[in-house]
Amino acid sequence: MNQAHPDHIGAGDGYDIITIGSSTVDVMVHCSDARVITLTDRQGESAWMAFEYGGKIHVDDMLITVGGGAVNTAITFARQKMRAALVSKVGRDDPGERIKERMEEVGAQTHLMAYSETSGTGYSTIITTFTGERTILVHRGAARELGEEDIPWEHLARAEWLYVGALAGQSWRLYPKLAHFAQEHGIKLGLNLGTSQIDQGLDEYGELLGGTYIIFQNVAEMRRLTGVEPERGDRDEREICRQLHERGVDIVVITDGDRGAMASDGHAYHTVPAYQVEAQSTVGAGDAFAAGCISALWHGKPITQALNLGAANAASVCTRTGANAGILTWEEALQFVDDHKTRS
Repeated sequence: MNQAHPDHIGAGDGYDIITIGSSTVDVMVHCSDARVITLTDRQGESAWMAFEYGGKIHVDDMLITVGGGAVNTAITFARQKMRAALVSKVGRDDPGERIKERMEEVGAQTHLMAYSETSGTGYSTIITTFTGERTILVHRGAARELGEEDIPWEHLARAEWLYVGALAGQSWRLYPKLAHFAQEHGIKLGLNLGTSQIDQGLDEYGELLGGTYIIFQNVAEMRRLTGVEPERGDRDEREICRQLHERGVDIVVITDGDRGAMASDGHAYHTVPAYQVEAQSTVGAGDAFAAGCISALWHGKPITQALNLGAANAASVCTRTGANAGILTWEEALQFVDDHKTRS
């Protein structure tokens, strides 16, 4: 165990969940003057955010907050009554302290955080345009240095769940080690792979899926991961689920933005639509969905209801500026499902 981690847990004798991944300070920029350029080819549609080259662009508003996959998910888990702790690496700087303070504010435990002596805390600049969609410029900073020596393995062994978000830099090497550890200790592992791992496919990362209880990726990521081509209807999504179940994943969740999400538990397929909200930004929606779904499963809800509660958390995040400003408490999530309509 890293000597920087104290022996005490700080709340009870264990953790309901430990979330592992990136933490950043986010500079949120809203710019309605951005142009969205969409091109269509045989592979589907691709879109780019565009600004005049060399121009001076008006910014509508700006907000500085905290984010990153580990931070965003830990906030949901803590707000929804789970004993949650964060494992992420930050610099010994003001941004790192800002992240720690935000975690303590929501009740997530911070004593497992690691600190870099050479790198600063990561930063993201998130540009949101009139559509509510965003483009992110990310500097991972200290988070990309997270290594095996930074993981408090004794504490992980006392967790019911682990959630591992996208890992960048040298930290990607932790994926198989964490998957093996979870499998060895009977811990439920929630997983969200990063871009570089997705692009290497199942042949490279299929083994770690044997220790994965639930995986969350969007439909485009799932197609790249499995090599399944788009088809009419849901045949491609069912094939994706089949391949991942074959590798050992218990629950496969495929998200598709405002089209909703589907999941397979190996016995049945479950689909839920997205909720109708006026979106300010989609930043953090994926983290909110995954964390809200896991929280609901931990609370004993069946998979379809868990998907709905995850969708509620994601929809609420979209109504606010910032990756975690709109995260719901457990009671708020239940009320949101009762009060809001889904898209038809």
